[in-house]
Amino acid sequence: MTKSSSHLHEEANYESVTWRDSRSTPGVRFATRRVSLGRRIELNKNIRELMLRHEFLKAGETEDKLEASLGELLVRKLYLEWGLKEISGLKIDGEIATADQLIERGPEALTDEVIEAVQAELALSDDERKNS
Repeated sequence: MTKSSSHLHEEANYESVTWRDSRSTPGVRFATRRVSLGRRIELNKNIRELMLRHEFLKAGETEDKLEASLGELLVRKLYLEWGLKEISGLKIDGEIATADQLIERGPEALTDEVIEAVQAELALSDDERKNS
């Protein structure tokens, strides 16, 4: 009798989000989108437009510098809108929190934490840099 060395085929399961427990706001969890080629292209196009305007304005007079500061804030907002998929355990003014509500009325420390998580997701690890 011959032994079969056939292995059952196991399907890979890829989660397109990463859940994190908030450090700044106990009891809150949030999911950030994992990076894909298409999403990286989308984000880079959007950020490029803002950054080109930002660099131009940064070189100008005081009024333009205020615009440049606004440009930096808009880039941060873009990271949050692009990367935050879901938030749980938080109500803002009695309503279940959404990305828009977090931007408009949420705790800034949590907003900063989500943006950091999104930026970390975008950064290449040492292993990824070696393989690119």
